[in-house]
Amino acid sequence: MKDCKIGQAKLPPYAHLMIYGELTSPELGRIAPKTIALLPIAATEQHGNHLPVITDTALVTEIAQRAEAALPKKVALLPTLWIGNSHHHLGFPGTMSIQSETYVRVLKDMMDCLLGSGFRRIVLLNGHGGNVIPASEALYRVALEHPGNNAPWVTSATYWGLARRELAAQKFMESPNLTHACEFETSMMLGLRTDWVRMSKAEGRRVERHSKFYDPLSYTPSRVSVGETFAHMTDTGAMGSPEKATTEKGRQLFDLIAPTVIEFLEEFSQWKLSRR
Repeated sequence: MKDCKIGQAKLPPYAHLMIYGELTSPELGRIAPKTIALLPIAATEQHGNHLPVITDTALVTEIAQRAEAALPKKVALLPTLWIGNSHHHLGFPGTMSIQSETYVRVLKDMMDCLLGSGFRRIVLLNGHGGNVIPASEALYRVALEHPGNNAPWVTSATYWGLARRELAAQKFMESPNLTHACEFETSMMLGLRTDWVRMSKAEGRRVERHSKFYDPLSYTPSRVSVGETFAHMTDTGAMGSPEKATTEKGRQLFDLIAPTVIEFLEEFSQWKLSRR
């Protein structure tokens, strides 16, 4: 493979074009104004009796790497932030977590650093539901500090949210939607690393709420927000039906989700920096 050039700098032959950690400071400074900074954010937390605690990090990293490989001149892929806001999982061993107010500051500081390096487009690609609210707050704080017409674009999205329409249209999954350590996540882990999955222990259980207003699985839309931890909802730490997972389903899910993430990044790269 020939050396790749970014500006006038040569990269070693083993490097991707846009892996953030493999680039030098001057190289990053040159590419930043016209490149998307893609920061995968995830978690290290319990995923039932059958999946490793690194599940969220592994899945979002795989999707982000596919996106970088498809858009090597448009995306600078940062290392995945492997810890998130997971206090609702602390009732189970192995969970690592940052308090939500601390996590907001972590994400805000990271985005400030990227903006200070010259990036004008930032995407937080989220692989953990508990990060949604802190990430939104961090984006809001960045927006307040950059109110002008030439403000940078900063956004956050879960990979399953980006692919919501495609996931709703598919016919090969037996469960209605992705939850936690469920058929979806278990299948994707099988598609990624079968040696990390203990299928003989795959069991999702939940305490029934019998409410027309609240469904912890989101199989039907909840009309109220409820403060519950996973220890309140399940004694296995898993939800949904992980026993229905297969390797083939996982591969199909990756092939369904990644193109949609790539499609969004393609569009995002064209958003005009002038808001008016």
